[in-house]
Amino acid sequence: MAYFKLLAALGLFIATSLMLGIASGSCNGRDVCSPFEMPPCGDSTNCRCIPWGLVAGQCTTPRLPSVAKRIQDHPNLCHSDQECFQKGSGDFCAPYPNPHIHYGWCINSSYTNNYHKMVFSR
Repeated sequence: MAYFKLLAALGLFIATSLMLGIASGSCNGRDVCSPFEMPPCGDSTNCRCIPWGLVAGQCTTPRLPSVAKRIQDHPNLCHSDQECFQKGSGDFCAPYPNPHIHYGWCINSSYTNNYHKMVFSR
């Protein structure tokens, strides 16, 4: 009886592993990526790299509607300088040097901040 339970648990483990492998395989089987990698996630048409930080991110299928929302809701991802101002996370939208990534990273420029303080403090 114990062997049957062990065999059933092993079968369940193998089936789960195969199903998880197929789900992650929809994006070249990769989970972690770098926005500086060209093309991101190894394939620019089927995968997008959504950054967690400046140099590391997660490979995601671009067809999912949640991808656009994650980019929009991320405090540091931007399409323009104005978007950085609205999010309050910087004053400059620095684009990634990768042509496959169509957004940038909000940067708070200390030079610009010091300039504004100097000009508007008068």
